[in-house]
Amino acid sequence: MNRFLSILIICLLITVVAYSQSDSYPLVVDVKEKSMLTIQGKSNVIDFQFDQPGDKFIQKKIYITASRRGDRLYLSERNLEIPVNKFMSDNKMALRDFNKLVKSDKYPVMHIELDHVKLNDELTGDAGDALIDVTITGVTRRYTFPVKVGKNGNNLTFDVKKSINIRDFNLTPPVHMMGMLKVDEWITINLFMECDIMPIDQASVIQ
Repeated sequence: MNRFLSILIICLLITVVAYSQSDSYPLVVDVKEKSMLTIQGKSNVIDFQFDQPGDKFIQKKIYITASRRGDRLYLSERNLEIPVNKFMSDNKMALRDFNKLVKSDKYPVMHIELDHVKLNDELTGDAGDALIDVTITGVTRRYTFPVKVGKNGNNLTFDVKKSINIRDFNLTPPVHMMGMLKVDEWITINLFMECDIMPIDQASVIQ
């Protein structure tokens, strides 16, 4: 399953289309082309960015059922994989260093596991926080990812952004040119998604 953080998509979509008394929500999600995963970093000389288009890490159409317990949302499918070699960058040296840093030949995927999403009262804007386990090079760390949501009819956009320290995964930032070029230990992970969303029964009627 190569659907990076698709769990977040579904959980936040639920707050928009089904924030009601029901306990489970069968949904169909149509993921748009603008969806993008980005990792940003910097050195003492230059900033760099790695991008992965949505079609590389998530299926175009997703069918899933999520459950709500109080202010928390859970999914039966919680384990995801991010293909490391699908990232692209204009800075080829930085991308090469990144693949070397995360040992992409030995660990070709990064593992993501969602525990739950804690929902706020608002359906858009700062909609909630996702508790996620991230595994890189065999090391697992837990983070809270804030999620922002925008809605226009059945169309939903959401933005997940957080800075993490690569030393959390026992990784050492690269150093080049006899110490003159030093990469910062902090990187920012940013997932932007745009989707159409509706309950499965409504989607069947439209089709």
